[in-house]
Amino acid sequence: MKIVCISDTHAKTIPDEQMPAGDVLVHAGDVTNNGKRLQMESMSEWFRHLANIKYSHIVWVGGNHDFMLDAFRTEQNEYAIDGRLFHHPNIHYLRDSGITIGGKHFWGTPWTISGDWAFSEMNRAHRRDIFNKIPLHTNVLISHGPPYSILDRCDGAHGYGSVGDMELLGAVERVRPQLHVFGHIHDGYGMTKIGGTTFVNAAVTRVKPSEADPYPLQNPPIVVEI
Repeated sequence: MKIVCISDTHAKTIPDEQMPAGDVLVHAGDVTNNGKRLQMESMSEWFRHLANIKYSHIVWVGGNHDFMLDAFRTEQNEYAIDGRLFHHPNIHYLRDSGITIGGKHFWGTPWTISGDWAFSEMNRAHRRDIFNKIPLHTNVLISHGPPYSILDRCDGAHGYGSVGDMELLGAVERVRPQLHVFGHIHDGYGMTKIGGTTFVNAAVTRVKPSEADPYPLQNPPIVVEI
């Protein structure tokens, strides 16, 4: 199975010719820049377009910029995300949930340590409880943020040095998925393999180089075969 990995599009769409061929597209959160409805509708249109012409399935999670998705959660209306906003049988929104595609189990979780932003959980014990739900049979783990010490080094936007989540690292060490896709820390873009797990920081945009375009596209999607 060929998986195309992107994250942190911040309401940007990538031209078709720059999207590699693959079986499944994974988006690891921050689909929008401010979580507003127009941005979400624009991105849902792009997802449906890609699902119709390029990918058999799209699997995605929210991120700390996706306030509208978090509002659906708190209002207990998450059914409307797949049912209305992203209405397509092969587009799958995951929030502490999973789906099996082609014999591979995908699990998605959006939580990061992000203050008063969307999907933020500052309590370490609460995050541990959330990540303990990740099943042992997970092949592809999708989180918005990185695990501690893996493609998580930051140059200022979210602190300095390694800023990943220690609780998430513990979950990854417990589950040992074949692939872990994330973003959030744009400076950590890239891919590495540790043990039997391939880690991908798929952030495709840079962080705030200018007021006119705070999140320009820079990094290409990353393709992994499992």
